[in-house]
Amino acid sequence: MNIVFKNIYEQKDEALKQKVISFWAALNAIPPQVDINARANELVFMALDNDQVIGVTTAQRAKIKQLNDNYFYAFRTLIHPDYRIPGLVDKLAVLTRDYFGALYQEQKTDCIGLITLVENEQMKQQRREAVYPSTGFVFIGRSKAGHHLRVCYFPGAKI
Repeated sequence: MNIVFKNIYEQKDEALKQKVISFWAALNAIPPQVDINARANELVFMALDNDQVIGVTTAQRAKIKQLNDNYFYAFRTLIHPDYRIPGLVDKLAVLTRDYFGALYQEQKTDCIGLITLVENEQMKQQRREAVYPSTGFVFIGRSKAGHHLRVCYFPGAKI
């Protein structure tokens, strides 16, 4: 494998977006009620193996009422099932966390961290640490559907 990570946040590269849309379509990953082009505009990082998309992260600015009405980036990640190797999802999460954390430090965003919903049943069973050591995501509860909610604050975040 020759995995390359690429930051594509706020880039206007339509060819890359189309590659990711094809990736999502092949995995039937985007629910029908979600505008796939709008989701493509939320892309942050992609992982490529020999120019083939194998993983992506997306983030959307969101005000979280339960967390003091602060703004966070609602963070998502998807790895192709054939590439779910140890460390890959963590690497994408850390790249995304560090990128947005730097924007926060530079006062280019008012989002104070990342928030994510862990829907993968295998991950929920195998990764039961209160704090993920590699990413710093902290378990803060469950959604109504029983998915794990996790948050990671940027250094210096104020609540």
